[in-house]
Amino acid sequence: MLALQHAFAQKQLSESAQKEVSESFTKAKELEETGDFNQAGYYYNSIATTYWTSGIPKEAIPNFQKVIEMYEKVGNRNAIKNSYNNIGMAYTDLGDYSNALVNFEKCLVECRTAHKRYEIASTLINIANTYSQIAGYNKAISSLDEALTIAKELNEIKLLRNIYSILASNYEKLGNTQKSAEYFNLYTTITRNIQKQEIERKEAEAKIKVEEAQSRAQVAETQKQQTQIALNENKEILDKTEKNLQKTEKLTSAQKDQIEQLNREKEFQQIALQNERLIRNIFIVIIIAILAFSTLLFISLWNKKKANKLLAKQNIEITEQRDMIEQQSMELVKAVVKIEKQNTDITSSISYAQQIQEALLPTEDNFKNFISDSFVYFKPREAVSGDFYWFTAYSGKHDENDKTHRHNIKLSNISENERGLIITAVDCTGHGVPGAFMSMIGFNLLETITRSGIVKPNEMLNELHKSIRYLLKQNKSDNRDGMDMAICVVKDRGKRIEYAGAKNPLICISNGKVHHIKGDPVPVGGIQKEVKREFTLHNIDITSPSYIYIFTDGYTDQFGGEEDLKFSTQQLKNLLLEIHLLPMAKQKEILDQKIVSWMGERNKQLDDILVIGFKLDDKKTELS
Repeated sequence: MLALQHAFAQKQLSESAQKEVSESFTKAKELEETGDFNQAGYYYNSIATTYWTSGIPKEAIPNFQKVIEMYEKVGNRNAIKNSYNNIGMAYTDLGDYSNALVNFEKCLVECRTAHKRYEIASTLINIANTYSQIAGYNKAISSLDEALTIAKELNEIKLLRNIYSILASNYEKLGNTQKSAEYFNLYTTITRNIQKQEIERKEAEAKIKVEEAQSRAQVAETQKQQTQIALNENKEILDKTEKNLQKTEKLTSAQKDQIEQLNREKEFQQIALQNERLIRNIFIVIIIAILAFSTLLFISLWNKKKANKLLAKQNIEITEQRDMIEQQSMELVKAVVKIEKQNTDITSSISYAQQIQEALLPTEDNFKNFISDSFVYFKPREAVSGDFYWFTAYSGKHDENDKTHRHNIKLSNISENERGLIITAVDCTGHGVPGAFMSMIGFNLLETITRSGIVKPNEMLNELHKSIRYLLKQNKSDNRDGMDMAICVVKDRGKRIEYAGAKNPLICISNGKVHHIKGDPVPVGGIQKEVKREFTLHNIDITSPSYIYIFTDGYTDQFGGEEDLKFSTQQLKNLLLEIHLLPMAKQKEILDQKIVSWMGERNKQLDDILVIGFKLDDKKTELS
C-alpha cells in the first residue's frame, strides 16, 4: 500500500500585510464609534480582501459579515449584495458548500430587488456550480435554466457560453447524454463564432496594413510621375521663352532700319525748307528710337532672366526630390539586406544554442542506467526550450561504489552508506530563447546546490528560490521570471520517495489507484509577498509496485479535441491509469500519439512539453 505523510504549513499574513490589517482595524473601530458606518465598512472590506487574497478565507468571512453590518445601517444595498457574494466564494474555497449556498441565495435576493438582470444570471451560475459540487445536479440545472433565459434576452454571448458548458457537464453526470451533447454543440458553436470573429478581426487589421503599404507605394510613384511631368513642362516653357526673345530681337532690328530710312527721306524733303527743324526732329526721333529700343531690350532681358531663375529653382527642387526618392530606395534595399543578414545570424545563433542545450541535458539512456523501466518524453515547442529535466545520483564520499562522473556525485556531508537519485521536471518562464536562458540558470543552480550537499527536495527549492531572486535582483527590480518544478528523490534503494513541488505535481499509481500529490501553489523565484518562502516536503513509502510521473503544464494545457479545450490534468491521470502497466517505452509512444491526435491539424503546440515516468517496486532498486 502507498503511505502518504504530508507536512502542512499554516498560511499567515506577511509582515507588511499584518501591519496594513492592524491599521485598517484601528481606523474601522474609530469610525464605527463615531457613527461613520460608510467609511468603517470600507476599512472592514479592505481587511477581508487582504485575508482572502492571501489565501486565508476563514479570516476573511467574519470581516465581510462586519461589512454587511455597517452597510445595513446606511442602506448601501449594492455593497451588501457584493459582500454576500464574496462570503459565498470564500465558503466555496473552504469546501463549505452549504454555507456558500446560503450566502449566494442572499446575494440573489438583493440582485432581484435591484432588478440587475446580468448580476441575477451571474449569481444563478454561482449557485449552480455550488450544487454541482454536492451532486445536486437537478437543482443546478433549474438555476441554469433561469440564467439561460436572462442571458438570451440580454444577448450576452459569454454568459451563454458559460451556461451551456455547465449544463452539458450536469446532464452528462445525470446520464442524459443526448441533452449533454446538445448543450456541448451549442457551447462549441458559440466558441467557434467567437474564434471566427477574432480571426476576421485580425484579417481585417492585416488587410488594412497591406492597403496602407500599397497606398504609400502608390503615392511615391505618383509623386515621381508628377515630378517628371513638371520637369517636361518647365523645359517647354524655357524653349518657348527663348524663341520669343529671338523674334523680339529680329523685330527690333527691322523697326530700326525702317525708322532710319524714314528719317533720311524726311531730311531730303525738308532740307530746303527748314534745316534747323530737320536737325531737331532727327535728334528727337533718334532719342525716341533709342529709348524705345532700350526699354524693349530691358524688358525682354528681364523676362528672360526671371524665367531662367524660376526654371533653375524648379530644376533644383526636381533634383532634390529625385535624390530623396533614390536615397529612400537605397535605404530600403539596405534595410532588407540587413534584416536578411540578421535573420540568418539569429537562426545560426539559435541552432548553436540548441546544440549547447542538448549537450547539457542528460539523455534518456543516462536515466535508464539508473532506473531501467523509465522514459523521458521531451517535446520543445521551438528549437530551444524553456522546459528542462535534470537528474543525478549521489552517495557518501567513501561509498563502496567508487564511480564519480557527471551524473553521480560524491558528498562529504552525508553518511557513507546513504545513496539517492534526484529527478526534476522544470518549466521556466517563457519558451524559446528567453525560456532557454532561464533553463541554463536553473540547470547550473541545481548542479551547484546539490554539490553543496543539499539533497532534500524542499530545501533544494528553498535555496533555488533565494538564488534566483538574488541573481535576477528581484528585490530591487520588476523582474518576475521564475520556474515551476517538481523534485523527487528516490531513497533507501527505491523503498521511499521524497517529493516537493513548486506548482508542478507528482502522480503515483499503485494497486490500480491514482494518487495526485500537489505542489505548493507558488513558483521558484518571481514575486514574494510572504516574509519567507518555504516549500512542503512529502514522503512516499513504496510497499508495492508503483508508477511515478512528474511533468510540466505543457501537456495538460494543450488545446485540441472536438471542442477545442485543454487536455487537462484529469484526462492525463485517466490516460496514465489506462496505460501504466505497459512498459515505460510503450507509454512514451502512446503519450506522443495521444497529444498529436489531440492537437489535430487546427491547433499548434502552445508550450514546451515534458513528462518523466519510471517504475519502482517493493524490491530493492540498485542505483548504479
